[in-house]
Amino acid sequence: MAADGEEGSMHMELERTYLTPNEVASHSSPHNDCWVSFLGRVYNLTPLIQDNPGELIQPIADAAGKDISHWFDSKTSDVKRYMNLDTGLEQYYTPMGRFLHIPPSNPTDDFVTDFDLPWWMDHQAEEPLYWQGMLSQQTRKIRIVNMLTKDEHTLEVCSEDTVEQIQSKYLVYNQHGASYTWKRLPNDGEGKDMLVLDMAKNLDGNILRDEAADFEELGLDDDYFVPSIHLYYKDDLTEG
Repeated sequence: MAADGEEGSMHMELERTYLTPNEVASHSSPHNDCWVSFLGRVYNLTPLIQDNPGELIQPIADAAGKDISHWFDSKTSDVKRYMNLDTGLEQYYTPMGRFLHIPPSNPTDDFVTDFDLPWWMDHQAEEPLYWQGMLSQQTRKIRIVNMLTKDEHTLEVCSEDTVEQIQSKYLVYNQHGASYTWKRLPNDGEGKDMLVLDMAKNLDGNILRDEAADFEELGLDDDYFVPSIHLYYKDDLTEG
């Protein structure tokens, strides 16, 4: 069992990990790679599905890659409920079909209760099994230009991402991305030299503003101008 400090650190790390809706949507294989988002969190439910075969897993598998916030009450974070007028009892509202950890509407002996938390409360566990991080509230594009190779890549990133986290995502294109100094062009009044980015801050914190909304308001394609990060190889002797 994790110590209190370790648990808090682990949860803070997960809360700092943001994913885009497109990243969630890419994990859409019902039984082999099933991610979902709900109430601002992202869960990888693949092990849950593989460990619990049966009809109660099907509604979850059908939701692979999707946002299922409408299943839940935003105030309680629990599955929505309703009052059954026939029985006068409150029941879980599952029009998609009853799923794992939801009790049956009628008393039965076959309801398995050997779980500490229902899967949708996994983020409250000391050691989460399914919670991957948070769903980005806003995504944006950034162009990364390798000044050594002249390669360019445009990434969709989370507005909450630090430059260090963006660097981690960029490693897919260049596994030596950490061997570069990450810089940006100066803005007015900042001189002429390229400015080194603060890897612990996000793009806004590095004065790389997202102007997509401004272009949209003007009726222009938001791809018209994508801010750029320039990578300079640290061992490049031509670097100033």
